[in-house]
Amino acid sequence: MNGPDRTFILVGTIIILLLAMNHLPTLSIDGTELRKVEILSDVIPSKDSQNDDAGLLPKVPDAPVAEENAPKDMPPFKEVRPKGVTMIDDYSAGKPGGMDHFYRQLSRIKQLDRPVRIAYYGDSFVEGDVLTCDLREMLQQKFGGSGVGWVDCASEIAKLRPTVVLNSTGLSINKAVKKPFNASLQGISQSYFTAGGSARVSLAGAKYKKFLNQWETSTLYFRTRNGLSIGTSVNGAAAKQQRFAGSSAVQTAETKGTTSRIAYSFSGMNSGTQLFGAALESKNGVILDNFGMRAATGMTIASIPAGTLKDFARLRPYDLIIIHFGLNVADPRNSSAFYKNYINTMKKAITNLRQAYPEAAILVVSVPDRDQKTAEGITTMKGIEAFISWQKLMASDTKVSFFNLFNAMGGRGSMKQLVDRKLASKDYTHLSFGGGKIIAGKFFASLMAGYDNYVKREEYYKQK
Repeated sequence: MNGPDRTFILVGTIIILLLAMNHLPTLSIDGTELRKVEILSDVIPSKDSQNDDAGLLPKVPDAPVAEENAPKDMPPFKEVRPKGVTMIDDYSAGKPGGMDHFYRQLSRIKQLDRPVRIAYYGDSFVEGDVLTCDLREMLQQKFGGSGVGWVDCASEIAKLRPTVVLNSTGLSINKAVKKPFNASLQGISQSYFTAGGSARVSLAGAKYKKFLNQWETSTLYFRTRNGLSIGTSVNGAAAKQQRFAGSSAVQTAETKGTTSRIAYSFSGMNSGTQLFGAALESKNGVILDNFGMRAATGMTIASIPAGTLKDFARLRPYDLIIIHFGLNVADPRNSSAFYKNYINTMKKAITNLRQAYPEAAILVVSVPDRDQKTAEGITTMKGIEAFISWQKLMASDTKVSFFNLFNAMGGRGSMKQLVDRKLASKDYTHLSFGGGKIIAGKFFASLMAGYDNYVKREEYYKQK
């Protein structure tokens, strides 16, 4: 073999090896994604330079105009869209499940004989009352109300939640995201708490935010099939004993009066008794219950027993149910088929809630911006925007509402901006309480823009 032949073979072999390297998977070291080998990048645009979500985006229809009750001979009402505010997309066309019920309740809040209640289901993004504590404060500042709302009877992160002082002894924690877990025993927060014998739960107000230090009604939620004795101590006074008969339904122990501390003691507990949580709230105004749970995807909401949800709907009616998940679902490796399967299960979760709360507004909140380290620097995780489109389709298919939190917080790279300002964790996924306050402000502005349009629309129709 002569020299030119050897050179030709060597060059050909190198070219073949380099072309083969294009098919190597992307590698990462210490969480940093290395640049993918693309020898033909000068000829063929890399996938990273194109839309990362190409081919994954479902077609989502525009939100319909809520003109179901509008006089037919009047021009359509024109919404006001404040500059810089991300508007909520309502796919209900004014029917139950959309935002109108929540806005209607706010508009007549002084005439109601109970608070306007919000259930906020979420993952670790709102765990510990991050974001929700500020949203609650903003709503209570505008519409009245006091109290932190729902508090589980026990929590592994009690010391990390600054909005209530919770102490419990003698209880075992059972949560939907941990096994073993008996889904048939869970309550509204996807948890239940058990004990063999006696247990104690104490709750005290906090001064971390306004309106948390005192409240007017304390309500304990539990189920006991064999009967239960509960001692209740208010503001440090001697405990008053009460005996509850056995029942398969959810029961409550209610205490009225201005309260800053309350303690419950339980005796005779066995496998037939499950404690759920206590609600600390005012008689009127707005109450926001935080149901944040680390590692949750939202799909387990479908497993809450229908009978249990109906019991809670009777005892604790909600006017707005927020579904905010995605951190444990979004992944650059996920396909459109994966997201389609996910939202199909989430539709069952939404249906489960709607059957118990048929009038309540339901609002799907998108996954936030989530950034990752790559060879190009810190950028938004691939596939996030595709996943958001699937979440929006889920809201459209179930005829509820949708809030694009990703856009509201600034879109691509917005989480990095918060980290740079020390308002979010360096995992580029979770907010600090300072960052939560900023994002809560954007969420509040969107809710109020929708509320203002509702009020103006109702006034406009009355002109007929």
